[in-house]
Amino acid sequence: MPDFKIQLLDTTVKINTASIPKGQPVVLFFFGPDCPYCQALTRELTKRMDELKDTRFYLVSAADFKEIHMYDTLFKLDKFKNVTIGKDVNGFFFSYYKAPGFPYLAVYDKKKEFREIIIGGISVDSLKKVIRS
Repeated sequence: MPDFKIQLLDTTVKINTASIPKGQPVVLFFFGPDCPYCQALTRELTKRMDELKDTRFYLVSAADFKEIHMYDTLFKLDKFKNVTIGKDVNGFFFSYYKAPGFPYLAVYDKKKEFREIIIGGISVDSLKKVIRS
């Protein structure tokens, strides 16, 4: 997994992906707060999060904190212990992954080894298959 910083919604704390512990699959979900496909996927994820509670999700955006906060509030992401949301302040995601847009998911296994890139909308069932493969 690449090493980059995510600034959390309190705007002071930054986490580094290097500090993400091994032991659970990780999904880096690059999103745009106004992206309807991102919203649809997030809505489905939150409805079925009990099926994915053993996967860590990092929702990352380059949008303004105000927009990211609104997204967090809209989907009540703070109630999920396995979800972290924040800002890619250095624009790492786009430059490293060459992401053409969003939703853009980078899936890693429990050893933090790369599994697959998913571009565009995906069902939770399809995402679960990728995570468990």
